[in-house]
Amino acid sequence: MADLTSNFIGIKSPNPFWLASAPPTDKEYNVRRAFEAGWGGVVWKTLGSEGPPIVNVNGPRYGVVHGADRRVLGLNNIELITDRDLFKNLDEIKRVKKDYPDRAIIVSIMVPCEEDAWKTILPLVEETGADGIELNFGCPHGMAERGMGSAVGQVPEYVEMVTGWCKKYYSKPVIVKLNQIFRTSENLQPQHKLVAQMQFH
Repeated sequence: MADLTSNFIGIKSPNPFWLASAPPTDKEYNVRRAFEAGWGGVVWKTLGSEGPPIVNVNGPRYGVVHGADRRVLGLNNIELITDRDLFKNLDEIKRVKKDYPDRAIIVSIMVPCEEDAWKTILPLVEETGADGIELNFGCPHGMAERGMGSAVGQVPEYVEMVTGWCKKYYSKPVIVKLNQIFRTSENLQPQHKLVAQMQFH
């Protein structure tokens, strides 16, 4: 059998097939099922700051993207970040990582663009033993209106600032998730320059 072992920025897993941050990675039960089915890693559904839980969408999780002639061009997932308690998630991540040390667990994070918010959550995530973090700067709905998600990813200086905080307060690999659609073409050049300068480990 072929060796499918993966090493992505120092994060090792038995294969390169990982589940993205989404409902299938939102809790211990789902992640255990994924690992038992053979997935090599997961990005745990995006965690937010401690406090009142996010109120998520009720009913269909998808919005329709229409073209100029009103034809359907695609679907957009409108679900927000986790609506589960921060510490419940952290406890579950720690248990799963202990039981599956060879599988990759990345924790997706989205908190306000304030240094104290990142300084608070990063040590808590590090204590779980997870292999790295994903900075969720890509979500274009729900959280952007609160100054998070793609609202950060559209501004290279913000991306650089928050990534710097993460490298300051967190010792493991940092993955920056950006939205594939930038508001203006002028944003592309600074983003490319920033990515070229980043040091992940």
